Amino acid sequence: MTDDEVRRRREARRRFLEVLYDHSERGESEYQDGYEIAAGLGVSRQDAERIVRYHEDHGFIAKSAGVRGGLTVRITARGIDHVEGNG
Repeated sequence: MTDDEVRRRREARRRFLEVLYDHSERGESEYQDGYEIAAGLGVSRQDAERIVRYHEDHGFIAKSAGVRGGLTVRITARGIDHVEGNG
């Protein structure tokens, strides 16, 4: 994997979490469609799943277990702190 690929993946993870944060701060529905967020960022569904898994592992995102075949996610308090630079 090249340095550019690593940079792109890191940037996609950062932007995904920031979009989720923005939705949360605007008082929109607690849970968002992770595939829609990824599509808006030009990220594939497969990469969206990797991004969510990464953020879940760090405690920044929680997935909803209720939607089959979907990628319904919300930002956690730890994720908010991370975006705000407090974590």
